[in-house]
Amino acid sequence: MHARDERIGILCALPAELGRLAERATGRRRALGLELLELDLGGTACLACVSGVGKVRAARAAAVLIGAGARRGLLVVGTCGGLRQRLAPGTLVHCTTAAQIDLAVREGREVESDRELRVAWRAVAPGEEGWFLTADRPVLSLWRRLRLARAFAGPCVAEMETAAAALVAREAGVPWAALRAVTDRATLGGAASFRLHFPAQAGRAADTVLDLVARWPRMEGPDGRR
Repeated sequence: MHARDERIGILCALPAELGRLAERATGRRRALGLELLELDLGGTACLACVSGVGKVRAARAAAVLIGAGARRGLLVVGTCGGLRQRLAPGTLVHCTTAAQIDLAVREGREVESDRELRVAWRAVAPGEEGWFLTADRPVLSLWRRLRLARAFAGPCVAEMETAAAALVAREAGVPWAALRAVTDRATLGGAASFRLHFPAQAGRAADTVLDLVARWPRMEGPDGRR
């Protein structure tokens, strides 16, 4: 596959988290039971996939996207719960490192995002930077939120897909980055806050992708090409 044929992959858990990108679909196809949307973002070919909620589904979708040609980069978009008081609903947070917090072993459970890609994205979508803590269930208790906030220094959010998708991208040699909008403070009452804020926040991260693609950084691909 030539570099010019490689695509950018976009992954989210829920259909609403694809935002206005869904309107740019030029085609649809299925691969291993998942629907892939072919997007034209200002002349740049992209593939998008709604994975479903959770790490297993996210890892599956990331592998399908990369296998279908999304090797220029993988972008994870969606929503999250803030684990710091200043991360109020509506805050955009860029991932510095994604961690599988419910994985019993420590080795390999943390995956750093591509710095060059993250800087480019933050330039068009200003926001916080911090840890994305990926778990199999939402963080809805005050005790769990405080425990996680103490374990990871600086800004951190709770979500359910990023670390799994990031691990697949890293093993495939594909640069990745993630951006999410906060819907709640991931604590008691968080479920109600999520329902209240999700409609307005769901597509915000995805809606910044067009601007990112317009200034996509010149990074080396998995085989050293630019």
